[in-house]
Amino acid sequence: MAEVRLRVEAGTDLSWIRQSLEAACRRVDGTSPGLNILSALHIPGDGRLSFIVTARGRNDVQHLFEIALLPSARVLEVVEV
Repeated sequence: MAEVRLRVEAGTDLSWIRQSLEAACRRVDGTSPGLNILSALHIPGDGRLSFIVTARGRNDVQHLFEIALLPSARVLEVVEV
């Protein structure tokens, strides 16, 4: 699970964030197989975006957000399966 703090005005279309992350996933597919956004949730009260991501590790998730040109992701929890 990863979290990003991002201030957006109420009613703003946030679909660009998902599109940016999906494009970033495609760009790193060869170097980070299995990297995928499973779920995204915007919490408007405190400007948080929470994501459930499959990845090989924490660094892959942080790299994904860098490529997507989003603020640094704080990886909250890692579950190994």
